[in-house]
Amino acid sequence: MAFPQEWMDELLSKNEITEVVSSYVALKPKGRKLWACCPLHGEKTPSFSVSPDKQLFYCFGCHAGGTVIQFIMDMEHLTFIEAVKLLAERAHMELPEEKNDRELLRLRAYRERLYAANKAAARFYCEQFLGPNGQPGRDYAQRRGLVKDIILRFGIGYAPEGWDNLMKHLMAQGFSEKELLDAGLLVKNPNSGRVYDAYRNRLIYPILGVGGQVLGFGGRVLDDSKPKYINTGDTPIYNKRNNLYGLYLQKGMKLADLIMVEGYMDVIGLYKAGVTNAVASLGTALTEQQARLLKRYVDTVYIAYDGDAAGQNATIRGLEILSHEGLSVRVIVFPDDLDPDEYVQIYGKAGFDALKANAYSLHAFKIEAMARQYDLGNENGREQFAVKACAFVGTLQPVEQERYYKLIAQKTGYEIESLREQGKRGEGYTEKPLRFSRGTYRRRSAQDEDQKELLLRTMLTCAVKDKKALAALKAAGAGEMLTEPYKALFAALDEPGFSFAAYVGAQERQEAEKLTALIRDEQNMVEPEKTALDCLKRLQQLDQEDRLSDLQRELKRTDLSEGERAALLQQITNLIRAKK
Repeated sequence: MAFPQEWMDELLSKNEITEVVSSYVALKPKGRKLWACCPLHGEKTPSFSVSPDKQLFYCFGCHAGGTVIQFIMDMEHLTFIEAVKLLAERAHMELPEEKNDRELLRLRAYRERLYAANKAAARFYCEQFLGPNGQPGRDYAQRRGLVKDIILRFGIGYAPEGWDNLMKHLMAQGFSEKELLDAGLLVKNPNSGRVYDAYRNRLIYPILGVGGQVLGFGGRVLDDSKPKYINTGDTPIYNKRNNLYGLYLQKGMKLADLIMVEGYMDVIGLYKAGVTNAVASLGTALTEQQARLLKRYVDTVYIAYDGDAAGQNATIRGLEILSHEGLSVRVIVFPDDLDPDEYVQIYGKAGFDALKANAYSLHAFKIEAMARQYDLGNENGREQFAVKACAFVGTLQPVEQERYYKLIAQKTGYEIESLREQGKRGEGYTEKPLRFSRGTYRRRSAQDEDQKELLLRTMLTCAVKDKKALAALKAAGAGEMLTEPYKALFAALDEPGFSFAAYVGAQERQEAEKLTALIRDEQNMVEPEKTALDCLKRLQQLDQEDRLSDLQRELKRTDLSEGERAALLQQITNLIRAKK
């Protein structure tokens, strides 16, 4: 969704950055900026700065930066559009497409009614749990070890016996039957047309969105009858594929990782034991949408599914989905077919932390799963396992293979060299190996890359600070040296009415951090025009050196014709002369 520039300017002006940031952390003035310990990462010395005049923030520790939009994205773990919508609500601004669209306004108002119905239902279930009708629910909660503060923290309630308790209560408050049906609070028998409460004689787990709204509910029976759980289906305000139970508890938290579990009680049991960073899928296998949601919060996810066969099969599926989204994945394996809640009740947080410290990598878990398919107590089983496992390890990158051949050797007793040879044959495993794509190999050191990035940033900082520097760089053709996001910024700098804060505000998180870094040291910049042109000259020299290295490497090929060799020598000569 593209927002009009005028509307974005108004949004930023009505969400003054110091006011918004101050609602999360105390700011103290020092020089031209305000400072605090960064709310995005743990630190003892303040390195988080806010520039009121530029309406930007930057952390010298974790290098997060941007406008108030990127700050909200980082703090609340939201996408760009979600952050804009949150700030628009804060400023009581209608979104551009809603201003003159009556249907959108009607749908938005109806969604608000469904949120209100769910909130009222959650309050009703809590009152029932605590009241005289709630004894069955309280007895079950006590059997599960749920104490008062945990019950209140998770808003656990009780749906009493009866077909219309909730329906009567909410309709008395003015909610219509259609609203309650659409929210998933009532169900309608397709044959008789009878309408009744969706949850009866069940413990109720409210499902909250990251913004704190009640999206739906999960209901568990108090005995062993089936179905054990009933969950809210898809509604206008809830889709289970796009949400995770317990994620709302991570709002504003500084997370190193998240623990992915299967059920409500796993999240609650771990939280009670002191493991407060667990989330669960909602009555469905892990989805790509949920994996992308996790990626907003952390780079590392631990899968902690039940220790039984069903849980381990779900783990393998989850591994593939999370890995595909670029997350680092590790697997916590529980002994004796225990689930996470059962395990922490016996061994506590210390036991869980020990399992986490010894969690399997993605590849190690796959090998362990293969091993469970064979009887390693006899020679045939060990041989079959070794063939399949070695074929899998042979698909990995060479730097990964050594440790996994050692793991297979430990399980089978075979020599590592024999296993390595078996892996080269590639027999017994069906997945195709991952390969690096072919391309031009360029020997460029990290130091060269850091130097180029520094030169680019310094050059752009001069252009942002000084119009003469910008004009000189444009005249010298500096735009051809730039890559994104710098290239687009450079093109926009001399547009009429250009606002750096508004421009950065329209960027995604990574681009905004890069662009905000341009202004962190601009007050110390002297002679910006000369500095900018010096940076450009050095960048051009580095490009020439890279090109020369490529040509010299190409010249070493043994399959070149005389004509090709002569042409390469001429190009090398021309480059050497140009350097002089």
